[in-house]
Formats: sequence, structure tokens, C-alpha cells
Amino acid sequence: MPNRPYKDIKCGTYSGYQKHYRLKEPSCNSCKKSAAEYVKKYYYKNTKKVLNRLKIYQKNNPKRKLAKERRKARRRARLKGCVTEPYTLAQIFDTYGYNCYLCNELIDLKAPRQAGKPGWEQGLHIDHFIDIQYGGGDTLKNVRPTHGICNLRKNKKERRS
Repeated sequence: MPNRPYKDIKCGTYSGYQKHYRLKEPSCNSCKKSAAEYVKKYYYKNTKKVLNRLKIYQKNNPKRKLAKERRKARRRARLKGCVTEPYTLAQIFDTYGYNCYLCNELIDLKAPRQAGKPGWEQGLHIDHFIDIQYGGGDTLKNVRPTHGICNLRKNKKERRS
């Protein structure tokens, strides 16, 4: 008698979704729905555990978070119909230096970039010179290094050209 471990697994269940995945075949809609329900229930049942795991992951992988922020900015620009081009922090610093373009003081690169953490005010933020919402692209020519506090204090309603 041959070994058939997936024989009794039915579609429309989380196990069915896993079966499709293990066999490297596309999942049916009923399996996708049941998997989504399972994940949702698991999240609500284990919220603290999931958030704690996420916090540890983000702490151990800070570059992933920066990459996610870049993808988010590129997506916003694409949705607005603006030009996007890849650039790195090194290119920004080579082009514009290490001073905040708003107050012209040196930026503390070791300070946290996330608002609310101690010392974030002097940390690095990358600001779009012409905001994406006003048609500025996500390009090296349109971004500038700035302090976190300077970036948040500038007048958002003022359109720069």
C-alpha cells in the first residue's frame, strides 16, 4: 500500500490550503478563504505573541524596514503619476552632504529615525523637496536630508517649487 499523506485532506480547510502549498499547485478559492479566516482568528487569539515577534524581527532587521519605507514612497509616487528612480542614502549624502537642508546643521546619523524615540529630533529624515502630493517625483534630484524635527515642523501647506 503506497504512502499517501495528503489523501484525506479536503479542500475548503486550512489543511487543504497547506496541501496545495506543499504540492506547489495554485490554491482554490475555498482554501484561500479558510486560510485567511484561520490567520485572522490566530492573530486575534495571539495578538501579543504576534506583535512581540514582529518587534523582535524589526529590531534584528533594521535595513528591511528602510527598504519597506522606500518601496512605500515609490508606490505613492507611481500612484500620483510621478517619476521614480532608485537611489541610496550614500548617493543622497554624496550629492547634498550631511547637513539638514532646512537649518543647515549637521545631522546625527546615530540618532533614531522614528519619531517618539529619545533623540529622534536630530535623526535623519529624507524629505521630498517638492512633495509627491504636489507632483514631485521620488528621485535623487527631489530628495534632501533633514532633521526629523525640521521635517515635521515645516509648513506642509506651503507648496515649494
